[in-house]
Amino acid sequence: MMKEIDNDIYRRELSALLKSSALINSSLQISDVLDFAMKAAEEFMEAEASSVFELDAEKREIFVRLARGEKGGFIKARSLKPGEGIAGWVIQNGEPVVVEDVQKESRFSDRFDRETGFRTRSLICVPLIIRKKTIGALQVINKKTGGPFTDKDAELLTALAQHIAVALDNAKLYQRLEENFKLTAEELKITQQKLIRSERLAAMANLVQGVAHEVRNPIMSIGGFAARMKTGLRKDHKFHKYLDIILNETSRLEKLVQDVKELAEMQNVYLQPDNINNLLSKVIDDFSPIIYQQSIHLEEDIEDSLPTITLDRAQISRALKNIIQNSIEAMPKGGTIKLKARAADSYIQIVVEDSGMGIDEDKIDSIHDPFVTSKTTGAGLGLTMVYQILMNHQAEIHIKSRGGKGTIVTLDLPLNPVR
Repeated sequence: MMKEIDNDIYRRELSALLKSSALINSSLQISDVLDFAMKAAEEFMEAEASSVFELDAEKREIFVRLARGEKGGFIKARSLKPGEGIAGWVIQNGEPVVVEDVQKESRFSDRFDRETGFRTRSLICVPLIIRKKTIGALQVINKKTGGPFTDKDAELLTALAQHIAVALDNAKLYQRLEENFKLTAEELKITQQKLIRSERLAAMANLVQGVAHEVRNPIMSIGGFAARMKTGLRKDHKFHKYLDIILNETSRLEKLVQDVKELAEMQNVYLQPDNINNLLSKVIDDFSPIIYQQSIHLEEDIEDSLPTITLDRAQISRALKNIIQNSIEAMPKGGTIKLKARAADSYIQIVVEDSGMGIDEDKIDSIHDPFVTSKTTGAGLGLTMVYQILMNHQAEIHIKSRGGKGTIVTLDLPLNPVR
């Protein structure tokens, strides 16, 4: 009879291990792995609750990774100090503990019981060990029958812990790989977008170098003849208004051709060491009159004695002027522009922030593209030119904006771009 009972227990243990092993290895999500395993342990041992503790060696803290049972939701947010309670002792010493009556156990901490109102009577706690290193502990609490846990229960939980430790390690590895993959994929996407944009700009520059010359001469001729015709007509002649339209349009087209020509010329860069403080000061002085006229308040927060930086002074000045001009145009009724400059490890960061009308979120990704603009005037090449200039300097630009909420443009200029 005793042999039949032992065989029955052995079959139940084997069945529980096989079942839990199958459940544990059915997922690479940490929460699923632990929940499957502890549910199987509770069922076999007829336990009221269970928990999984994990050691954070860097923070020197043991936190509750999983808590099942009536008060599981309250316990999950808790943590232990190294060596605190049964779980703390097990993790510190790497040995299992079976407690028939926690009231007689000096290592037991009733802190969780006091905080949740739960009453722990008995428990088993075993270490989670991977590559001879204790990484946490498993714990089952209170037999539903009211009796004590047995050595057989402890042996089964120890065997289960070996499976869980490996599965937990695999799940963490998978999680890290997944996070790295997402990061790499995002970086690849950004790099690809930059490459496509740079190739598009280079192709356009090659095209407009020829087109600009061919278009500019006819426009200048049309404008010149229109001006001579206007001079030869009486002031009250009906053709005056038509000639004014021709002159305005030819002037606009000449400006467009000049902008496109300048964008093509921005492909070339002449880098040399320069003083960024002086450059910023000159840009601010150039805008002072218009800022004053349009009731715009300028807040300067520029670090003194910024390090010498290698750049093309004319191009960086042009980029900053385009950005500030955009901010001014976004605040026709006045507002605030904040200009900040700080030195970092290997670059200088310049931030231009305005309180203007902002840019709609669905347009942010396309604002660097040529001829994309929300303005009623202009060719939409301002930010395209800024982007080209920053590419010339191996610099980064980040734009944050929402419609009606202002815009923040951040430039990260390397101190010594690779030539």
